[in-house]
Amino acid sequence: TREQAPPTLTSPILLRPSGAATPPPPGWGGGRRPPGAHPPSLPACCGGGAANNQPPPTTPATVVSASMISAVPFFILAISSSSSSRMSASLSAGRGSGSSAWPTMLRPSSDHCIEYCDSISNHDKSSAAAAIRSVPAVMNYVSSETTEISARRDVGGSDSTLIGAIWEPTVIRVANARLGKRGDTENKLTLDRNGFELVSKTDQDPAVKMIKQLDFLDQDQIIKNYYPVCEQIVSDAIQSQKAADSSPPIAAVFAFDHNIQNPAGIVHADYTRTSAPKRLDDLSKPPKLNDVLRDKLLAENRNSLLDPQMVQEALGGKRRFAFVNVWRNLDAENPVKDCPLACVDASTSTMRDLRVFKIHYVDRVGENYFVCPSSTKSGHNNQHDWYYYPEMTMSEALLLKQWDSLGGIAHGSEADDEDDSRPSTFTIHSALIDPSCPPNAPTRVSIEVRCVVVWETD
Repeated sequence: TREQAPPTLTSPILLRPSGAATPPPPGWGGGRRPPGAHPPSLPACCGGGAANNQPPPTTPATVVSASMISAVPFFILAISSSSSSRMSASLSAGRGSGSSAWPTMLRPSSDHCIEYCDSISNHDKSSAAAAIRSVPAVMNYVSSETTEISARRDVGGSDSTLIGAIWEPTVIRVANARLGKRGDTENKLTLDRNGFELVSKTDQDPAVKMIKQLDFLDQDQIIKNYYPVCEQIVSDAIQSQKAADSSPPIAAVFAFDHNIQNPAGIVHADYTRTSAPKRLDDLSKPPKLNDVLRDKLLAENRNSLLDPQMVQEALGGKRRFAFVNVWRNLDAENPVKDCPLACVDASTSTMRDLRVFKIHYVDRVGENYFVCPSSTKSGHNNQHDWYYYPEMTMSEALLLKQWDSLGGIAHGSEADDEDDSRPSTFTIHSALIDPSCPPNAPTRVSIEVRCVVVWETD
């Protein structure tokens, strides 16, 4: 494998199936986005970054020599047929005490095969949604040696170089979620138990027809017309599962932010035990200058999105609260084949796999989780169950639970599956390079809307 130095990055570069790389545009780190502006490469949870104009690497797998360590403190080794499924990214200056670039999304090597359903013949393999059982993918985890990661975010939303991240790209299998949990079509993956769920409508559904007519570069249209759709989807999904738990009725569901973005190829979770309550509290306060709903709330003479007393009751444990994202393909003509979104079954996540990522803003500190490959007492064991929905259309919405105050991890447990009476807390997620994606597939365009849910008092 020839040696080649990658550019210095502040956000991921996506290596397409053809091997060509596309640098991401700059990001704003959430909040208000100028009409018609290009989307950020990372969600607000992971930060944006200034686009890098240096030429990208031309090979999906890059080998960096030891002489390059000073320029690139953390780097990725190529996957080969003789290498293990976990690629070491641990050769670094300072072993996590130094700075790091955002990682590169990699394509798995050819010795990791796509698994097709037994009943599918060769001529039926053109439709991934029906044919694929699972695909291999390289996920950008952090090493278990990583302790705490941090970055500084400026007022424009761009992040400084990461501090403390030791990247550990890991080859895993991502199952077709359309086939049910572990291939059992009778065992549907749900928001309540697994942390994510697909909601499907027909093209003739009135909401779908309306969505297809929206200009998603017009923020006012999104807030006025699409936010209510997302609120209804989340409310319906939760109400349909109410029989599965003893929670009281929902008191409020509000969409409060959104991103239209490039894929984020980092294994992460959007909130922590610290930042989830803090974000809820923020929504009970007057909106900041960059809040998406600022103009709407001011026009309605509202001081905050959520009632302060209701929020204090939730923070005090008298009410359940949750954050749920609604993710949708924005291409009305083509299903998602390029860089789909994958989620981890929440019942296979543990606290020991999580590492806090602290984002230092000018006026505050935010937190997310980066993730280590799932481990056991004997070491890494790749226990995370990964799923994705191949070829998602615009008439489908993927719900991702970002935090649930009733979940086991939220209540201090090591894992959600320690107490079957509790729902999932959150789903870990990441984009992936799908080896089944044809080289001419349209670039993924998607929107993710963040919703907050608060229940009635117990």
